[in-house]
Amino acid sequence: MSGWEAAKARMYDVFGHVPRPERVAGCPHCVEPGEERCLLSWPVASVEAESLARYAAKALTTWGGVTEFRYFLPRLLECATADAFSYPDPEIVLGKLASADWRAWPEEERNAVSDFLREWWGQTLRHHPARPSIDTVLCALAATGMDLTSCLDAWSGLDTDASIRHLHDFVMTGWSGRRLTNAFWNRDSPAHEQALTWLTGGPAAAAVEAAFARESREDLLELLTAIHTVITPRSPG
Repeated sequence: MSGWEAAKARMYDVFGHVPRPERVAGCPHCVEPGEERCLLSWPVASVEAESLARYAAKALTTWGGVTEFRYFLPRLLECATADAFSYPDPEIVLGKLASADWRAWPEEERNAVSDFLREWWGQTLRHHPARPSIDTVLCALAATGMDLTSCLDAWSGLDTDASIRHLHDFVMTGWSGRRLTNAFWNRDSPAHEQALTWLTGGPAAAAVEAAFARESREDLLELLTAIHTVITPRSPG
């Protein structure tokens, strides 16, 4: 079993102690009576993404509280990280972890969530193209309130074709006018500052230069050159 598969399995194991709710109360203007039946009639791992999507969009705001959210969490994260919802976006779903104050949960639960998020990032970096995109994944991780240091450090290795191609995708589609373009970024958050500093403050450029020095394949050298041109400010004059 890969680290990614093990992290998913551990989520189901750790949160398996959360009892199945008898019902999931919601705002009467937003949720029909009995609408939760399609969510509670099956083991949580078997709930269809299409059925769960509506709850995922409304969880913690107009449908259910933290206890219900913790019950559905393994399946919510499994679906969101697989981009299985047409809506809500992964950034919205993972942002609900911050709303649920997950970093104040019991240690075993915090560790299971942290391991899952780190493995998702590693899985994304190892495969290109990826769905969701690298831009979505990084922004979604930031939405949880987690520290992005370990993620950005891992990316700085640029030790695989995939990691280089992801960085090229990121600077070409998720970066414009020296700003991150994903609308879900909280621009006042520490994570946003971390990502900006990594991209513009030198670490990303140094990683690109180191990768360029050891790379010999023309296609990757072209990508590295394009990345460096975008993230390195031009000298005046």
